[in-house]
Amino acid sequence: MTTNNSQLEVGPMEQTIRRVITEALEPTDIEIENESHKHRHHVAMRGVESTETHFRIKIVSQKFDGMTQVKRHREVYALLRDELQQEGGIHALGLVTKTPKEVEPAAAP
Repeated sequence: MTTNNSQLEVGPMEQTIRRVITEALEPTDIEIENESHKHRHHVAMRGVESTETHFRIKIVSQKFDGMTQVKRHREVYALLRDELQQEGGIHALGLVTKTPKEVEPAAAP
């Protein structure tokens, strides 16, 4: 598993995201990028002290097999429901959700 983090330290929200997703989806790969610094100037972020509000997450999991992209995204949102609802919690997620087969290199002819 890899981490792509724009900050030097991984904060508690990112740690929680990783733990919750890993426990539920058993990913073969997970990349989490904290993009909060790109959104601090937005009106909705005024007065928010958290530096962990916007994340881009790539998840590769066999558990996504047979699910549409919409269902996969709903699954991730359901897993992170508490973090999305808490004051100063996650404000936005950018998701890429794939199965291992979908990221395999194409076989040479």
